[in-house]
Amino acid sequence: MSLIKGVILDMDGVIANTLELQFEVNLELAKKLNIDFTREDNQLLQGLSRRETVKSMIKRSDLEMDHNLIEELSTLKNDRYQKLIQNLTKEDIMPGMESFIKELYQRNIPIAVASASQNAKKVIHSLQLESYISYIVDVKTLKKGKPDPEIFLTAAKAIQIEPRDCVAVEDGDAGMLGILKTEMFSVGIGNSEILQKANWTIPNTSELTYKRLINKL
Repeated sequence: MSLIKGVILDMDGVIANTLELQFEVNLELAKKLNIDFTREDNQLLQGLSRRETVKSMIKRSDLEMDHNLIEELSTLKNDRYQKLIQNLTKEDIMPGMESFIKELYQRNIPIAVASASQNAKKVIHSLQLESYISYIVDVKTLKKGKPDPEIFLTAAKAIQIEPRDCVAVEDGDAGMLGILKTEMFSVGIGNSEILQKANWTIPNTSELTYKRLINKL
C-alpha cells in the first residue's frame, strides 16, 4: 500500500480515553462475582462485547454459566457504564487523535469506527467527532464479534474501500487478531505479544500521525 484510502479505528483506548471507565465497571462486576481483577485482566477483555466480557468473568468465578445471570450482569454493566460516559467531553479524546482524525478528514480519507461497544455513537457524539467520522459499525448487526474480522470487513465495505487499501488501528488483542485475518495494514497501540504482530506497533496514540503512517506503508 502506498496511499491511504480508508482508515478504520477501534474506539476505547484509540479514540476515546475510556479504558479507566471500563476498568471501573469491570472491577465492580468482579467484586460481585468474588474474583480478583487486575488492569492486566482488563487488557485481555479489550475488544470483547459486553456479553462476552461478562461470560469471560463468570468462567473465572464459582458460579455456573446461566443465561439469566449473563443478562443480569450485562444489564448492570451497561447501566453503570451509561452513567459514566454521560460526563465525557472533548478532553477525553486520546492524545493526538483529534488532530490525526481531522487531518484524515481534510484529506478526504474516510474514517470508520469498529468498536465492540454498543455505546459507540453516543461516545463519538460526546467527543464532538461525529462530523469527521464516515461510518460507525452497529455491532448489533454483526454475526460474530472480535477476534472475528467481520467488524473490520463491514467497516471497509461501508466506506467503500477495499480491505487491502485500508489502515486499521487497534489497542486490544482481540481486535488485532481480527485485523490480522484481513489484508489491511495493521497498526497496534501497546506492547502485548499480539499487538507486536502488527505491521506497525507504537507505544501510544501520540505517536500516530498522518506523516509517520505514510512513511510506514
